[in-house]
Amino acid sequence: MSAGEPWLMRVEAGLNAHFKQANGASRPGTDWRIGLKRGHEVHTVLVRTYSDKVAPELAKDSQFMANTAMGYLNDLLGKGWDPKQPRELAITVTNPDGYQPKKMPFWKVWE
Repeated sequence: MSAGEPWLMRVEAGLNAHFKQANGASRPGTDWRIGLKRGHEVHTVLVRTYSDKVAPELAKDSQFMANTAMGYLNDLLGKGWDPKQPRELAITVTNPDGYQPKKMPFWKVWE
């Protein structure tokens, strides 16, 4: 294994919930269990994605949310973070740059 070898990652599980905050409120999100592998080195980390700042249709898109969690991990690994180092891994997901919500036909407004 070389330090330049890329990390392989996969989502092993996800748990949607509302997570209690220090101020007593709760926020919707998902805890993702992500497996990391590089050579013979294997780790499992938890990444929490909060979904209260993203468009509702994206918050429901588990593939988008999981990819966002893995992208966050990839950025941290690229900056030198080692999965052996304990760290709280949590992000608030927002809409991607240039995102335009789908427009619903006017007749669906009353459903």
